[in-house]
Amino acid sequence: MAINIRMRGKAKGGVAEVKALIKHEMESGVRMNKKTGKPYPAKFINNVKVTVNGVEAVNSDWSGAVSANPYMAIMLNANSGDEVKISLTDNTGDTGEETLKV
Repeated sequence: MAINIRMRGKAKGGVAEVKALIKHEMESGVRMNKKTGKPYPAKFINNVKVTVNGVEAVNSDWSGAVSANPYMAIMLNANSGDEVKISLTDNTGDTGEETLKV
């Protein structure tokens, strides 16, 4: 299943602010199901990559400690017309990718 990402951003003076809203349940695997007594299976984003015109700008590792449907805002060295791409992978192998021209 693909991870849904909504992005917005704008550039000014060689710096771009990019905001992303990621739709993902971010289940840590620690929370218990009250009816069955068993933990919910872990399902969380574990890698986030951001590129500007194909050049990697950010590569971060996340964990189950990040909240559900995370919001991310970053400042990047980019000009108007540059292409910013966010790529995500979760611990179950699901991926998501979105591209934005700032």
